[in-house]
Amino acid sequence: MSENEETPSTPNQVRRAKKKRSRFGKLSRLRWSIPGLIATVPSTVDRQSCERCREKNIRCSYQDRADGKSTPKAAHGGTQQATLLVSNPSSEATDSNINNSLSSHRAEQNTQLHWLNSPELPDAKHIKVLVDYYFQNFHPLRCFSFIHKPSFLQKLNDKLDSDLRNDALLHIMCTLGAQFFALEHSDTVQQLPTAFVLKAGSQWASRAERILLGNTNHISIDGLMTAQLLYDYALRMAKFTQAFILSALMSRMTQALQINLEYSSDLLDLSPDAKLSTTARECRRRLMWSCYVTDVLCSNGVEQLTLIFEKDLKIQLPCSDWNFLHERPCITRTLNGSPLDFIPRSTIPGDLDSNMGMLAYLIQQLEIRRRVLWYIKHLDQAKLPWLPDSEFAQLDRELQTWHASLPSNLQFTASAIYLRKESSQLGALCLFHCAYHQTMLDFYRIGTPELFKLRSPFHFPSERHNFQRHLQYALFKEARTLAAIIAEAEQHGPRMIGDTWLPTIAYESNRVMLFYLTQVTDPMAINKRELVLSTIPYLQSNLKALKAMRATNAMAESLSQGAESILQKLGVDSNNILPLPNVILDDPHLAFPSRDSQDGPGSQAADSDLHPLSIFRMARKEVPEGHVLVSSERRSPASADSVPQPIEQLPQIDEGIEGFGHNLDMFFAPELARDWQVSEMILESGADSNGLLSWLGMSQIGEYA
Repeated sequence: MSENEETPSTPNQVRRAKKKRSRFGKLSRLRWSIPGLIATVPSTVDRQSCERCREKNIRCSYQDRADGKSTPKAAHGGTQQATLLVSNPSSEATDSNINNSLSSHRAEQNTQLHWLNSPELPDAKHIKVLVDYYFQNFHPLRCFSFIHKPSFLQKLNDKLDSDLRNDALLHIMCTLGAQFFALEHSDTVQQLPTAFVLKAGSQWASRAERILLGNTNHISIDGLMTAQLLYDYALRMAKFTQAFILSALMSRMTQALQINLEYSSDLLDLSPDAKLSTTARECRRRLMWSCYVTDVLCSNGVEQLTLIFEKDLKIQLPCSDWNFLHERPCITRTLNGSPLDFIPRSTIPGDLDSNMGMLAYLIQQLEIRRRVLWYIKHLDQAKLPWLPDSEFAQLDRELQTWHASLPSNLQFTASAIYLRKESSQLGALCLFHCAYHQTMLDFYRIGTPELFKLRSPFHFPSERHNFQRHLQYALFKEARTLAAIIAEAEQHGPRMIGDTWLPTIAYESNRVMLFYLTQVTDPMAINKRELVLSTIPYLQSNLKALKAMRATNAMAESLSQGAESILQKLGVDSNNILPLPNVILDDPHLAFPSRDSQDGPGSQAADSDLHPLSIFRMARKEVPEGHVLVSSERRSPASADSVPQPIEQLPQIDEGIEGFGHNLDMFFAPELARDWQVSEMILESGADSNGLLSWLGMSQIGEYA
C-alpha cells in the first residue's frame, strides 16, 4: 500500500478498500490480457497499475507525465500501439475520434497485421487460419461451395512443407480469407480502415491471376476453381473488365473439361472401377453450376452475352451440403425438374427434394430469373400482361410455385436465421432470399417504366390503371422486403452481407422506395405521413448496410455516397438511425390477369439493354474503344396525370405533416413533388473510382431493362 494512502479502520472503509483494489486488479488484468493493445484508464488507475508492474518486476508501458497522467510508450520494437479505450462517459468521444483518424499505414503497423499485405504467403499457421476463414465466410456464399473442405484440408496439411508459390487456388483462397479475417478483427478487436480490410491479401490474388493466365495451355479443375474465385474477387475490387473477361474464360474452360456432362452414369458409386470418387464428381457438378450462375448474373438475360445455355447442362443439381460433406452419393433433380434419363427407375428415391439443399433451390430460382430478364427486354414481343395466358402470368405462377416449394429450413424465419448462423450459412440465406426478391422487383418493374427506362414499355389504358397500381405497390413492397432482409443479416455482423451482389441490391432498393414515395404516391394522401415515416428506417438501414459493405466491396463506397446524398437532399438524417419496424417477409404475389400493339425498336448493342450497374455496362465504361450508344424511340408510357395513386386522396394536406418541418417537404408538397425530376433517381452508367456515384444523368444512360 502507498505511503500516502490512509489505512482503513472501520468495516465500511475496509470494504471500500477491497472493492477499489478489486477494480484495479480487473483493469490491470484487462491491460495485459490483450496482446498489442493498451487500455487507457483514469490517471489514478494508471498509477496503481504502474505500482503493480513494479511489484511484479514487469516493464510498464506507461510513463507518468508532469501533470500526473499517463501516456503510452513505444512497444514491440518501437512500434506505437493503438489504444483500446475502456468504455466510460468521458472517453467515448475520444474513442470515436481516434478510430476515425487511423490511417491505413498506422493500422497496418499498430495491429501487427502487416503480413496480410506481404507478397508471399504467410507461414503454415497463418495459412490454416486464412483457409478456415475462407470456409467459414466465403465458401457458403452463392454457389462457391465447390471445394470439399475435409479433403482439401487433408491435402493442404500434406503439402504445407512444400513449395506453395505456384498454387494459384491456395493464393486466392487465402486472399478471400484475409478479407474476412481483417473484417472480423476490425469488428471485434480494433477498428481498421476499410481500405486496409479491402486490400488485405491483394498481392496473393495478383499472383494467383499471373499463375492462372500463364498456364492457359494447361486446363484443370483447380484452375477453373481459381478463375471462379478470381472473378468474384475482381467484382469486390470493382475491376469489372477483368471480371467480364474471366467469366468468358470460365465458360471455355467448362467446355474443355466437359463438366457440363456427368462423368459417369454410376451416380451411386456402385462400380469398384470408378476413376473418380463420389466427392470429386460432386465437386465437378458444383463447379459447373457455379459457372452457370456466374453466366446468368453476368449476361442479365441478354442473348449476346450468354455463353452457357441450360439445354447443354446434362448434369443433376447439387446435393445437400450434408450429403456433400459426408461423401454420400445420391440422386437429385435436373434443372427441368426430373431425374437424369439414364438413371434406373428402381434407384430413384421417392422424395428427390430431400437430397437437395439451398444451392439447388438457388439455381432453380436463377434459371427463372434469366427468363424474367429476357421477358423484360422483349416486351415488344410479349402478350398484354393482364391476360391470363400471358408470359407475365406464367412467370408469376412459376415464381409463386418455387417459393411455395421451399422447405421450412430455407425460409427467412427467426429459427432458420439462427440455425443458418450456427452453421456459418446466414450470409448465404440472406443472398438466397435477396436473389428471389430482387427477381420479383425486376419482374414488377413493367409498371414503372419511368424509373427503369424500359426499351419497349407497356401502355396502360385507363381501364387498366388498377392493374398498374398493383404493380407499382408490389414493386415498392419488394424493395422494402429487400431492405428488411439485409438489415436483419447486418445485425448479426458485417460478414453476413459479404456477397458481391448485395451492394447493388441495397442501392436499388432505396432507389425504388424513394421513387415510389416522391413520384407515385399522392403528396396529399391521407396516409402519406404514415407511409413515409414507416419507410424512412428502411432507407436508413440500407445506407447503414452499404457503409458496412465498403470493407469487402469497393463499389459500395460510391453507392453509399450516392444513397446518402439523395437522403440528405430529401431531409432524411442518415446518422440518426431509426429502429426498423417489424416486417412480414411475405411476397406481394398478385395473380394479375393493354398495351397498344406496336413494333419494337431495331437491333441494338447488348449494353443498351442492361442496367447501368450491370457487370457488362461497368466493364464497357473501362474500355476506351467502342460504339456510341444510340437511344431508340420509345413509346410514351402512361402520362403522369393518368398514373393511378395507390392511396386515397384528400383535398388538403394532412395537418399532422406539419410536425415534420421543412426538411421533409419534398415528400409532401405537391409543387415540390412535381419539380422532383425522375432523373434525380437515375444513376449514371458507372462510377469514378475517386468520385461520387451520382443519381443524376438520365440523358447519358440510354435505355436499359
